[in-house]
Amino acid sequence: MTDPADEPAPSLHPPRRRRHAADEPVVDAAIAIVERAQQAMAVQPTLPLLEEPSAPYRLRPVPGTGLAVHPLLVTAARFGTTVPAGEAHRILDAHAEIGGTAIEVPDTRSGRQEETVGAWLATRRRRERTAVFARVGLPEEHPGSSAAALAAAVERLRTRLRTDRIDVLTLAVHDRATSLEETLVALAGLLESGRIGAVAAGAHSAERLIEARVAAGQRGLPRFVAASPVYSVLERASYETALAPILAAQELGCFPRSPLAGGFLTGSSASRTGRKRLRELDPERADRLAALASRRGVRVAEAVGAIARERGVPTSAVALAWLLSRPYVVAPVVGPSAAGEVPALAAAAALRLTRAETTALDRASAG
Repeated sequence: MTDPADEPAPSLHPPRRRRHAADEPVVDAAIAIVERAQQAMAVQPTLPLLEEPSAPYRLRPVPGTGLAVHPLLVTAARFGTTVPAGEAHRILDAHAEIGGTAIEVPDTRSGRQEETVGAWLATRRRRERTAVFARVGLPEEHPGSSAAALAAAVERLRTRLRTDRIDVLTLAVHDRATSLEETLVALAGLLESGRIGAVAAGAHSAERLIEARVAAGQRGLPRFVAASPVYSVLERASYETALAPILAAQELGCFPRSPLAGGFLTGSSASRTGRKRLRELDPERADRLAALASRRGVRVAEAVGAIARERGVPTSAVALAWLLSRPYVVAPVVGPSAAGEVPALAAAAALRLTRAETTALDRASAG
């Protein structure tokens, strides 16, 4: 019995007229080809004429790791403390919705930040689609980068995050009490065991990065793949004069910390009215930002705000887009305190500043 689906589809054209034998044979052959093509098309599924639109950003590679991440790295530094766990999960949901792929967690005494992220990864089943960055050796939490301290930190993180592996382990600060060789040997063991995937530097000086690379080369020990210095359009001198040449020479990725200068570059804290309101709501934070409200600081904030108004985007997006235009920057580290802040931050990933806009920001922040 013949399956109707196997039968050729009817022709869309009327029967051919009879022609004289003198007609060219090539005409018969051409018509036969057209009819076969029509029959084949009739049984083919119809496909859309256009592909789905691509994401308005590109994943950025983390040098030496095989990882590629979204242009924003969300930190969990305030999760479970000033940001309740429920809101933290909503922030991570919003980040995932805009394509976010990387989360940074600190190694803390309380464990609330890590456990909050671990619960989200488990309940949302996002571990295989999320790169986990972790900061260890924080002076106010678990200081030190000795072999014992690093082993304990990784075990705490793996348990709290409900994962077998930390994708990128960042040494938060330079531990002067531990030899660099001991730290690198301990990291080599963690890498070999598969408990971590790569190692990054935190607030390390240019001299320390050079020392680490020399030691790694001489002993065949792990190399840093990235650094995480304080860097923004407002606070750029110390990074660009000392660290940037080292990152370029060693081909390290940069994950800028405090990319919005503690909130000063969000727009609301730069004006005199905004600072007065902030002092009424949060005097401690207002004091921290007061030092940035110099003539130069206000000039930078105004330049960022002017571009934001002209482009119709959030002020924070312009400040982050400037960073994303800089060499070796992979993803700024951002810390939203509410899910509603994520879209404004995410706008930076799709924003391409013009040469004139970049030049205006460079001039405003020079000196």
